[in-house]
Amino acid sequence: MKLDIDSIVYLEKLLSQDTFNDKLFKKFINTKGIRGFLVHEPQGNKRIRVKILRKEIQKIMEFKKYKDGYGFHNIRDNLPQLREDVQYIKEKKQDILDEAIKETYKIVPHDMSFNGNIYLYIGGDDGGFTVNREKIYINYGKYMGNIEEFIKIISHELYHSRNIDLKDRFFFFLDTLSNTNMVAHEIIAKIMEEGIACLVQQGPVLLTDDPTGTLTKRSLLFLKEEFELLNQIILKDIRGIKNQNRIENLNIYAIGYYIVTTVYNKKGVLILDDWTRNLKYRRIIQTYIEICNEYGIVSGFTHQAKNVLTK
Repeated sequence: MKLDIDSIVYLEKLLSQDTFNDKLFKKFINTKGIRGFLVHEPQGNKRIRVKILRKEIQKIMEFKKYKDGYGFHNIRDNLPQLREDVQYIKEKKQDILDEAIKETYKIVPHDMSFNGNIYLYIGGDDGGFTVNREKIYINYGKYMGNIEEFIKIISHELYHSRNIDLKDRFFFFLDTLSNTNMVAHEIIAKIMEEGIACLVQQGPVLLTDDPTGTLTKRSLLFLKEEFELLNQIILKDIRGIKNQNRIENLNIYAIGYYIVTTVYNKKGVLILDDWTRNLKYRRIIQTYIEICNEYGIVSGFTHQAKNVLTK
């Protein structure tokens, strides 16, 4: 496993110039981190986005008050911090990786390994993403000057890169194909995956908001509305109605973190292995509902939704 920081190294060099340097831009745009970002970004095609990035970087270099849509202006305005971070990461790469791995193994069984390498990039709203459980991309623009949060997001993405047995992935694929409530199945799967990844990242008590805003103390205050939306999606799935806009509005991070930490804080980590190892969520959801009943906590699920998710 390696930590590739080429993209932020070349961006720092590019923005340190008095005028736009085309050779440095080409080196920047051809780093593995930025190439991964360009593939991940959903808007337009890769060739057009390279042109947009070029224009945006040229603008922030020419106009000191210009704010671009990718967040490069934040880097321009904080170049000394980026230089300091680059030097620190170069010197402490292995320590950073070791700390992130240690935090991930608090939740992931020690006999499970992690795949791939980590590539930094800057741009967009995501904090990071993992491709095919093999390549991890971290948007360093969200974590500049905050090494602690940087290590935490690496641990989050490491969870997504855990090496799941091929047999378990195959059975999950079959279960997905044969499930009569496929939308509900897919959403709960995402909720489990992101919920446990957020537990790895934040621990069992959320002390600080995620810099990307996906999981915040405020978002946990609005769980009633999130569960209402989730119940509606599940109910419509039973009726064969799929509403993509509603699905996209659901905060799977907040719901997942709440369900997972409720189970973790009462029953410990072993039951979460159902998902971490085997991609099975029903016993976790059932345990969550039982805990809520035992302690007089509102689960958020309607009776009909409970039946769909636990049978």
